[in-house]
Amino acid sequence: MFAISRSLRLSRCLSAFGRGLSASSSPGPRTLVAIDFDRTIVEQDSYLAVSQLLPTSQRKELQDQIPKCGWLSFISRVLQRLHGEHKVNSASVGKRVRSLTAVPGMLRVVRRLARMPELELCIVSDANSFFIGEWLEAYAIECLFAGGVFTNPACVQASGEVLVLPYQEQTDCDLCPSNMCKGSVMEELTCSGRYERVIYVGDSCNDLCAMKRLRQMDVACVRRGFELHGKMTAHGQELACSVLTWRDGHELEELLMPKIVASSLW
Repeated sequence: MFAISRSLRLSRCLSAFGRGLSASSSPGPRTLVAIDFDRTIVEQDSYLAVSQLLPTSQRKELQDQIPKCGWLSFISRVLQRLHGEHKVNSASVGKRVRSLTAVPGMLRVVRRLARMPELELCIVSDANSFFIGEWLEAYAIECLFAGGVFTNPACVQASGEVLVLPYQEQTDCDLCPSNMCKGSVMEELTCSGRYERVIYVGDSCNDLCAMKRLRQMDVACVRRGFELHGKMTAHGQELACSVLTWRDGHELEELLMPKIVASSLW
């Protein structure tokens, strides 16, 4: 029903923020800083946060289906029920997303990174363009992600319901859901020739897929205490890049900045 080309999905996603991959015009080698959204920029999972607008019984019913149906199906059903049964429109959904708190220190480090001319920031997330766009706009930082926002495209229908579509349809990657392989996104970016080095910041297993595409000169930043950190003992040897772990944005800034400015690495 919603067959849509990958290029159109990508263009919808990026156009929501008024820019695409060609936005940067700075000459010379660039470093890309790719950042996940849920539990990396914001403290909560945005899909679970929006689902809290439903009555508890309905929310639990839909959450129980996540292992079988996946997160994209989960949020689609949440949004359908919110609109169809509870008359919750996109404005109310957006208000809930904008209320999410940032990971402590993350706004500071993002703003600091964005001021460095040799860096370009992007978001790689399995959330969606409506949620991410609402939150970035609330904090007036949408302009900082000049490298783009790679996520599931979403739009507000005439009825006021939010519709989320898959970023892609893939069956090759077991680490990622069928609607988005973060590894394929990172492979395209690293092979584009636009970036000399890549820093990737994330917390979950599909971020592991992205980090496995990084090279020896790149850096993976794994959030401690979350899903991916617990799997690093088993999977850390699969990464060619250097790895640092962080608890919040303050620690990330403290650990990452020396790697960016050190002439021996950069």
